[in-house]
Amino acid sequence: MSRTAFKVIFSELVRVITFPIRLLPIHNNRILFTGLTGGNGYDYSCNPKYIYEYMRKQDEGQYEYVWAVKDPAQYDFLKEEGVKVVQHFTLSSIPMLLTSKVVVTNGSYVPWFPFRKAQYVINTWHGGGAYKKVAMETDKADWSARRMTAFCADNMRLFVASCRIQEEQMIRKTYQYRGDVLQCGTPRNDFLVCHKTEDANVKVRTKYQIPLDARIVLYAPTYRYGKIPVHLSCDALLQRLEATGEQWVFFNRYHRYQTADMNVQVTGQRMIDVMDYPDMQELLAAADVLITDYSSSVWDYGFLYRPCILYVPDKEEYMEQTGFYVGLEEWPFPQAVTESQVAEKILTLMQGTEDYSDYVEQINRHYEQLGSYETGHAAETICNRIREVIHGTDNR
Repeated sequence: MSRTAFKVIFSELVRVITFPIRLLPIHNNRILFTGLTGGNGYDYSCNPKYIYEYMRKQDEGQYEYVWAVKDPAQYDFLKEEGVKVVQHFTLSSIPMLLTSKVVVTNGSYVPWFPFRKAQYVINTWHGGGAYKKVAMETDKADWSARRMTAFCADNMRLFVASCRIQEEQMIRKTYQYRGDVLQCGTPRNDFLVCHKTEDANVKVRTKYQIPLDARIVLYAPTYRYGKIPVHLSCDALLQRLEATGEQWVFFNRYHRYQTADMNVQVTGQRMIDVMDYPDMQELLAAADVLITDYSSSVWDYGFLYRPCILYVPDKEEYMEQTGFYVGLEEWPFPQAVTESQVAEKILTLMQGTEDYSDYVEQINRHYEQLGSYETGHAAETICNRIREVIHGTDNR
């Protein structure tokens, strides 16, 4: 049985099992947050984290906050802030999931958990732009994927969009969602859009004991099941970069779905593993260079106008297996198919020549072509909507 088919069947079982809890009243003042992060768990991260932090700062003491996480023991600081912290798939989590007036997620629970019609479920999604196609849009999608897509669309009251193409191609076409879309951008990118990165930069460097004058290159590939090997030697790359006389460090962050049998591999003695760091946006804020491939992190990182290189030796295979909403050749970021090309393209952009000016121009054009909704005020906009829902002034 496929993972998608299991979710379809499991969601129906959950609906039956939780029937008595559905008779409980909904708490109009209760807001539940949950989000996806690195590894195979859920955590305090992504757009839900930034919405919660903005709302708590603005409306302290006005609402009851709940966080659903993998390991509540890690979140004493939330408990100290008066938050109820529950563990996923436990008896204590189900009543909270079904009695919260507002549920804020970045995609988790929505495809399979049967929320109640009186609840207001906000899907902020977990990636900006319109890049690699989601599973429901690929040739691998079967009856269960279509069933789950319809369930997901019916299970939401609000979908948050980062840009016009994402709204048209993914939200409306792939997910067949006909409900309300909030065209405000992504909360996790607010501080990147506004270039307020200093605090995150210091936080990351302090965590890994990286000097402020050292440069960081972050490698963050997406997952794939292809046959073509994607190999990167961090030692060789750092040697090329340090030939300029600067100090460099190499951060590696595999995708949360990365498994040992996938053909994506980083080797070298100087690699720093940042898989367990909870906030990808803070890593982006600290990185002087991003190396990725087909990841939507390019949307986030582009707002910093720093060098971003697409290392894509398997691009033909990936296009055939997964495909894109916006073709790879339309992205503004330089592509490399060999390890030596990665270093060359980084150094070219780091030199601040005419190539860099063209690069910045292409990024701006890219955001314009995709119809960016990012303004740096996404968290504020979503929190305003939440207030309207809770206080009964939302007439949509």
